[in-house]
Amino acid sequence: MQQDHIKRDTILLPDGRRLGYAEYGDPDGPPVIYCHGFPSCRLEPGMVEISAIRLVALDRPGYGLSDPKPGRRLVDWPADVAAAADALGIGRFAVAGVSGGAPYAAACAALLADRVTGLALICGIAPPNMGWEAGGAAARLMMLDRLPGSATLAVGLGRRLVLGLRSASLLRTLLRFGRLPEADCRVLAGRAGIHVLDSFREALRNGPQGALDDARNFAQPWNFHVGDIAVPTVIWHGDMDNQVPVAAAEVYARLIPHAQLYIKDGEGHFSLVVQYNHSLISSFFAIAERCVLTDVTSAARTFPPAGG
Repeated sequence: MQQDHIKRDTILLPDGRRLGYAEYGDPDGPPVIYCHGFPSCRLEPGMVEISAIRLVALDRPGYGLSDPKPGRRLVDWPADVAAAADALGIGRFAVAGVSGGAPYAAACAALLADRVTGLALICGIAPPNMGWEAGGAAARLMMLDRLPGSATLAVGLGRRLVLGLRSASLLRTLLRFGRLPEADCRVLAGRAGIHVLDSFREALRNGPQGALDDARNFAQPWNFHVGDIAVPTVIWHGDMDNQVPVAAAEVYARLIPHAQLYIKDGEGHFSLVVQYNHSLISSFFAIAERCVLTDVTSAARTFPPAGG
């Protein structure tokens, strides 16, 4: 089941930029700041049902409703997140990063330790030059920054393709030629596939700058230490993921030794989130409970165990 957002707007940041966001789930639930994938936007979480938590999905600069921030780095993102949380009346919160959002979520956990209650890394891109990239589409992404002009060309062509074709036509092409694992093809063949591509379209509607900044940030030194993350952490990955290989999850697990690692057999990059969305939400409750030592809400008990 897919879900419409319960609120959508922009936040005016201290430097005058606008930051787009959408909220999902229960406005009174434990807050979770959601860092979307690459190239995507605040609409991404709507592909699954969100309940019992207050999930706030932010457009990174240059995507969707958010103004660009030329030259932005990973370590700049936590300040935007903190300002957004302040504007929305949120004190402490968990952070979740999916795919290309994982580096940004990790930066928040490392640099906003006084506010972040827990971290979830879901099929996430890991730090560069650690040997995880081989065999996945992410390997090509990580190379773009090293070949002059290639990132601009690749993102520009991708944007023309996404904006130039209807989502249904683009989805048929993706399923036929995308070399996706069976689990991903099954999930994307339904309405979830259209939603993913609509999110891409919204992300790129105002230009490619957000995607270009992300591609550069993924491949360059991150300027913070993942090993400094001390908050409760869960790592989720599918062993059939051919976009971001499962080796990326193993890198995170080595760098964050206290993290709980869940590798799901037979799941791909897109199917993991759809098939295990209730377990993912359950894991948010689990990390919140370990942090505050209280039962956040009885609604957590309606979900299967985090490892299920």
